[in-house]
Amino acid sequence: MLIVTAVSIVPVVLAAGIAIHQIRQDEKEAALQSLKETVRATALIVDREVQGSLMGLKALGTSPHLESRDFEAFYEQAKVLNQPPDSWTLLLDSTGAQVLNTAVPFGTPMPPPAALERVSKVIATQQPVVSGALKGPVTGKMVTTVYAPTPAAGGKSFVVAQAFSLDHWRNTAMRGPFPADWVVAVIDKNGNFISRSHEAAQRVGGQARAELVAAAAAADEGLMTLSTLENIKSYQAFTHSPLTGWTIAIAAPVDSVEEAAREAVRIALIGMLLAISAALVAVVFFGRRFINSFESARLYAAALGEGRKLPVVKSEIDEVNELNQAMAAAGVVLDSERESRRVAEEQALRLLEDAQLAQEEAEAQNVAKDQFLAMLGHELRNPLAAISGATALLEMPGADKKRLDRCHAIISRQNRHLSHIVNDLLDVSRMLAGKIVLVTAPLDLTDCVNKCIDALRATEAGGKANIAVQAQQVWIDGDAVRIEQIVNNLLGNALKFSPPEGEIRVRVEERSGRAEVSVDDQGHGMSPELMTHIFDPFVQGPAPVDRMQSGLGIGLALARQLVRLHHGEIAAHSRGPGLGSTFTFWIAAITASRAMPPASRQVETAKRKVVYVEDNEDARDVMSQMLADFGFDVIEAADAKTALTLIEQTRPDVVLMDIGLPDMNGYELAGRLKASPAVRSIPLVALTGYGQMHDKDAATRAGFAAHLVKPVEIDDVLRTLEEVLAVNEGRAAAV
Repeated sequence: MLIVTAVSIVPVVLAAGIAIHQIRQDEKEAALQSLKETVRATALIVDREVQGSLMGLKALGTSPHLESRDFEAFYEQAKVLNQPPDSWTLLLDSTGAQVLNTAVPFGTPMPPPAALERVSKVIATQQPVVSGALKGPVTGKMVTTVYAPTPAAGGKSFVVAQAFSLDHWRNTAMRGPFPADWVVAVIDKNGNFISRSHEAAQRVGGQARAELVAAAAAADEGLMTLSTLENIKSYQAFTHSPLTGWTIAIAAPVDSVEEAAREAVRIALIGMLLAISAALVAVVFFGRRFINSFESARLYAAALGEGRKLPVVKSEIDEVNELNQAMAAAGVVLDSERESRRVAEEQALRLLEDAQLAQEEAEAQNVAKDQFLAMLGHELRNPLAAISGATALLEMPGADKKRLDRCHAIISRQNRHLSHIVNDLLDVSRMLAGKIVLVTAPLDLTDCVNKCIDALRATEAGGKANIAVQAQQVWIDGDAVRIEQIVNNLLGNALKFSPPEGEIRVRVEERSGRAEVSVDDQGHGMSPELMTHIFDPFVQGPAPVDRMQSGLGIGLALARQLVRLHHGEIAAHSRGPGLGSTFTFWIAAITASRAMPPASRQVETAKRKVVYVEDNEDARDVMSQMLADFGFDVIEAADAKTALTLIEQTRPDVVLMDIGLPDMNGYELAGRLKASPAVRSIPLVALTGYGQMHDKDAATRAGFAAHLVKPVEIDDVLRTLEEVLAVNEGRAAAV
């Protein structure tokens, strides 16, 4: 116990010594910081007095009595600044001679010029000047004087000044609650005392210590150890008055500053000695009780080691009692530990298996990614090659109408195929980012499915397909475009994996409040392993032996996401390879009373004037021709500046513009149009390659009535223009 106590006390003593030293340093630093703050506060008092004098002199310098040379009236006005008996006001001419002095009656003869240098400096710079300690020629007192220019007299004829006796600074700067042994002094630029709290009669006007003057000349403020003129070793803090250039210094005796630190050290030492004494007493008092308790615990532990069980002996120390209880339960704890180790090993094994599964899944996804990139290249090269070949045929001389029609058909078909690929890629990007937004309305699901099948039958691949439809009318709240996308993906998948003579059965019905669509084929089928991943992005089943692999592996993943956005679900089923597949999705049905028949619309574009802004010449030519074919009067512009001029000149019915223009973007152009009263009512439609949600939001904020994403079908352009024009005409009619 003595060793433990000694080992415990030694670090405490060392830490206490460090703490005592730190306390001493902190107390000293706090006292010195207080000294520096006090000298700054005293400098502020001096500046406040000088600033007040300058404000009064500035007002006095604008007196009209100077212009009229009515010095007697000016004398009466100047007396207002007096602070008798320590301050009075003067007027000096350009030679430095006093014209009047409020310290004496008006008309009193003035002494010869004595301030030519200071007056000349004020007149030359038109800036105030503050003197050091000097003897006033009229009063005979030691004074400091503040000189200021006189704007009313043109700034060149006279200078106004206010003189302060040195008693003034003793009554202001020295008035603070300073400790009695502190020495406070104000020193002018020449190193002469203007004011001093100790031995003022002997020191004021005399020189300060050269060391202090030199230090003040070298720095704006500082702290140094220096003996005072009374030969008292002191900490001396100094700073400068920005207005006067004077030095304000305060000296605090070293013994006085360090006394508080020594007192703190004494208290800490006493506390440390008391703590050591108490520790020694505790060792003697409690040592025997500890030894007895530990001996009983030793005996109990020895019995456990020999396999004997003894009754737990009650000790006077709670910790020893707890030790005895713990040893009594040692066997139970060991059994529990063995069980915990077994469980931990099983968990580690499971974690290892999970990690291996995750690695295998990641490798599979990586393979799927590589397959996707390879398939994407294949899918893009095919239509591009066809378009390139058709273009080359069009460029050959002597092409007949049959060849031209065939080439046009190839380019149109492959262009739609490319648009479909790009749209699928954009949709899967939005799907992965969670940015697909639905625009829902009451929708006849059967009608939607029939339209998809009719459109498919009009294609080359779908025209040969054997598609059987069994449908009943059922209504949902859905996004028509996205529902068609779901059905087209399922039908395309069935066609892709079905034999040419195989039948595809499509069923639409209502079951238990759900609208259900199923697509059943007699094609290649799926293995159980494939079915678990069939809706993952970039996953595809193996192609049938009689055709090449095609598609990007994103159609079914996109279909599942779109179904879930409609708060529905989709499932896949197959009895096995070669036995066909069935894909079924369901969405909540609504009653017929809630369903609204789709509004019939008719595009009325005849004689409508549209300004089309597009910097890509080919795209501009094609779209302009299509709009003209549908009856629009099209005015083309290749940049924003031209568009702005044309819109203001022609006042079109609508403006169709790209966002990425060469001179300014479409948002800026829209802002300028909306700021012009003459054209702000013309609706704006964006036709751009920027299709993210934040791009659409930016277009809305800029004032666009609609936002179309390239590539876009002409039907969508016409429908959008019709809707925008109808809304604008309705608004105009209401006004």
